Amino acid sequence: MTDGVLTRLINLGLNRFSMKFNTALVFLLLICTISIVAFADVSVGVQKGDWVEYHVSFTGNPPPEHDVVWAKMEVIGVDGQQINATFVSRLENGTILNVEENLDFATGKLVDMFIIPSGLNAGDTFYAQGVGEIAIDSVDVHNVAGASRRIIHAEAEDTKWSWDRATGVVVEARTITAMYTLDTIATSTGIWNPLIIGLDPALFYSIIILIVILLAGIALATRWKKHSRKNLK
Repeated sequence: MTDGVLTRLINLGLNRFSMKFNTALVFLLLICTISIVAFADVSVGVQKGDWVEYHVSFTGNPPPEHDVVWAKMEVIGVDGQQINATFVSRLENGTILNVEENLDFATGKLVDMFIIPSGLNAGDTFYAQGVGEIAIDSVDVHNVAGASRRIIHAEAEDTKWSWDRATGVVVEARTITAMYTLDTIATSTGIWNPLIIGLDPALFYSIIILIVILLAGIALATRWKKHSRKNLK
């Protein structure tokens, strides 16, 4: 076998390796992208153990048990479209109220809409018992409980609502009636972490893994090519 034929065979092998590596890399990218999109489209965006604490303030004369100054929502369990959660609130006189509720997205049982379906966009609607179809008015970005989050907004009856788009949990609500005004604002949560250079942590680490795989593949291909050239000498 001549050196020219050997060289062509080696180059052919390198080219085939490069093609296979690139194909595998594209396939991996597609899997990650599909996973991220699928996650974003899931209706239930919370899971067991998720919690949010709220600062609550009011003016005027709210009805009994609405003179709340602090509240906390915690998810106890999730089963399909059903969510079991506890709602703890502290009244102005120091009384603590602790209520456990079962939410059901399929029937629209949302219990004051503290949690709604996740992944909604402007123009999308969801159903809430006692209220009807509620349309999302707008989507923007706000800093909530230490992180920059994409927030969706809607108005129903006397209340303007704001929810975290990815999870569906309420982050702000303002109720205005002739008798009183009630403001609820999320102050802390165990659901999300601060963003990393403006990216969701899961997406950031996925990109890092892909970069490492790419660099490792390039290094392997370069080393193989150098080794092949050395054997030809």
